[in-house]
Amino acid sequence: MQAVQATVVIPTLNGAALLTETLEALAAQTVEHAVVVVDNASTDGTAELLAERFPRVRVVRLDENAGFGRAVNRGVELADTEVVVLVNNDVVCEPEFLERLLAPLADERVSMAAGVLLQHERPDLVDSAGIELDATLRSWDVGWNRPLGDLPASEPVGPCGGAAAYRTEAFRAVGGFDETFFAYWEDVDLALRLRLAGHRCARAADARALHKHGQTLGAASPAQRRLEAFGRAYVLARYRVARRGPRKRLEIAALDWPVLVVHLLVRRELGPLRERRRGTRAGLARPPLRAPLELATVRFSEALRRQLDLLRLRATGNLPTHFD
Repeated sequence: MQAVQATVVIPTLNGAALLTETLEALAAQTVEHAVVVVDNASTDGTAELLAERFPRVRVVRLDENAGFGRAVNRGVELADTEVVVLVNNDVVCEPEFLERLLAPLADERVSMAAGVLLQHERPDLVDSAGIELDATLRSWDVGWNRPLGDLPASEPVGPCGGAAAYRTEAFRAVGGFDETFFAYWEDVDLALRLRLAGHRCARAADARALHKHGQTLGAASPAQRRLEAFGRAYVLARYRVARRGPRKRLEIAALDWPVLVVHLLVRRELGPLRERRRGTRAGLARPPLRAPLELATVRFSEALRRQLDLLRLRATGNLPTHFD
């Protein structure tokens, strides 16, 4: 069987030092591939770095910071390969990462493959091994903060956008990333639309990379919290989750509002609440999509336990920045 060919798309913003490490790791991969870097109007010498040190990399330079999804869509426009692979500019791949990530796509029934991101400071712990959902369509990173050996055998709903492979045809057929998102949640939404179109996702458990999480916006920044609030609200509204009945609305409130209250009362931030409203309006303005709640593998009781654990870790100052 002919090997799957891939184009790696990397969005970047003022991350020249990080990007250098990412591209050097890709240069050491065991399979041939193309690389497209989409530069979100960096001002730190990224363009000069790419021209001088990585002349074989194709570069799309944007006039402004267009965010993650839009940047990826511009990069995918240049892909003439069967598969597109997404890698963040703060990810350092093991030499066999691409070869192993592409392996599940030899099965024609599979259109998405999820790699495994490991925490850079604790490489014995998982950062994300794909996306799983609870009954409110809230997304959770499979295996987060757990040892690599604890990964479940079940397939994820979709890949995390920092280490993902998609069949190019399938990606384009559903419209790529929804450009309503600036960053965060666009990979969840894409996975949902691909699933609704009948596509499957497989985990490439041995395709591993180290992830320096949150290096662009800051994993614990006000900007991240605003974007997270917008994305969550947009998905809830676009998929009309709350319209599934009073019980569903209570579950959403129990999971989401404690975090929003922390932002308001502890951090004195109105931004997440405003973005929550804006995301709801934006989602309701779009044609509705069916909420695929049958994909949920995290029970509400488990989701609530995880949320309470996160709040407790936040209160004690022991929460890794991934969720802060």
